[in-house]
Amino acid sequence: MSGSTETNLVFSALADKSRRQIVELLHTKDSSIVELTQSFDMSFQAISKHVRILENAAILKKRKQGKFMICSLNHQALTDSLKWISYYSNFWNESFNKLEGLIKKQKND
Repeated sequence: MSGSTETNLVFSALADKSRRQIVELLHTKDSSIVELTQSFDMSFQAISKHVRILENAAILKKRKQGKFMICSLNHQALTDSLKWISYYSNFWNESFNKLEGLIKKQKND
């Protein structure tokens, strides 16, 4: 199972701590870019760049509300990435369980 282009974009976007913090903020409630800027020690332009990267990865959606751009989290974009993580987590858990069983069997022999 290899990561799709979309999954790769999600991981790449989430590699940055500030973008992960934006996702955490949007998990709680939709926010304008201005509101997001108030939560960081960054310029409006810097936050806008991070928002654009998250939007390109489909992690968030923007909509115009009056004169503001409102950002909301797109949970579906994260679902495919979670499936990828889950697949490999299950693989390693099963592998470690088999190894543990072999070690116990060897100790008992």
